Amino acid sequence: MKKLFLLMILLIILMLRFSLSVRVTEIFQKEVYRMNLSLEDGRIKVLKINNKYPLKNIYGKLGYKENGKYEGYFLAKSIKEYEDTYFVELEDIKSTKIEDNFLEKYLQTIFNRAEEDYSYGIKNINRAILLGDNTRIKKDLKDKIRYIGLSHIFAMSGLHIALVIAIFYFIFKKTIKNKKLIEVLLLISITLYYVSVKESPSFTRAYIMAIVYLLGKLFYEKVDLGKTLFISAIVSILINPTVIFSVSFQLSYGAMIAIIYIFPYIRKINYKKLKILDYILFTTTIQIFLMPITVYYFNTIQFLSVISNLILLPLASFYITVNYIALFLENFYLSFLFKPIIEILYKVLIYLINFFSELPYLSVEYESKKLIYIYVVFLVIIVVYRNIKIKIREL
Repeated sequence: MKKLFLLMILLIILMLRFSLSVRVTEIFQKEVYRMNLSLEDGRIKVLKINNKYPLKNIYGKLGYKENGKYEGYFLAKSIKEYEDTYFVELEDIKSTKIEDNFLEKYLQTIFNRAEEDYSYGIKNINRAILLGDNTRIKKDLKDKIRYIGLSHIFAMSGLHIALVIAIFYFIFKKTIKNKKLIEVLLLISITLYYVSVKESPSFTRAYIMAIVYLLGKLFYEKVDLGKTLFISAIVSILINPTVIFSVSFQLSYGAMIAIIYIFPYIRKINYKKLKILDYILFTTTIQIFLMPITVYYFNTIQFLSVISNLILLPLASFYITVNYIALFLENFYLSFLFKPIIEILYKVLIYLINFFSELPYLSVEYESKKLIYIYVVFLVIIVVYRNIKIKIREL
């Protein structure tokens, strides 16, 4: 009864939230609208229309402006639909750029100071992994990263939040004995970092999930990861209903579902508790579970990318961690201590990216949608079998 009541409340909230959203069919050509939008290399994404979230993703182009976020009045010159995504051509009537907050400016200053003597290649990669700005990474390098299945490394995501929490937890645990105080300080630390970097949907979702988890740890000793995942997903949808149609949303939560609900059963194969086998099973489980999504949206299967991930993921994670520590130390003008390590790691990382990008069959094209239907059938069978097994145990 309690679950039914909560479900009804949730449905009412979602209905109210969607009622405060705007449909694309309500937007007409040659009309002026108040909009909030983000601009990146001449390409825009509409964030709000008349203070309402659009229920579909709307992209487009605008006359030359500096990268950043803008709010103001824009004329919708044309609107076109292409595969469930809308493209709009806008004319700026009157708008202003939303300036960075104090923390964003401070982090940018620290970053510029720490990266002053690095090559452009290192600066561009570090700008992506530390500030969330991947616009300066060259297209050919982006294509290589995508091919070998490492796009999530060079875009702010759950990995980055996890590493930030791990670093601060290590520092706080060495200096503070009170567990509750550590959790409060972790909440403050990741919040300060979140508002300091460039906003991205994947990073926002990871932040929400981390906040829900840490609040659970603060008020309860044990935290149910499944409930944390569910609550964070609902919060993300309430903030922006269109996020449910986002590929990155589906990939993020699909990966977490695989980690929480499927991997514990798969890892039983590793009865000898070998760490390397655990890691292989972990990455393979996620990739196999996400296969229908990658086939549906990208017509590709990450066929052998588990091989590249096996080597590159730990290396890239270590590279990001070292850069986080160096960035923190630059508050005291000490980031130069890590400069030789960062330069060596960067060269090794780029060498391996180039090497694996030349290997065939890491990603293969697959345009048939039959695989998706097979997955759905197997998923239904597994769920039904699990429920029957639970009922038999209860009897």
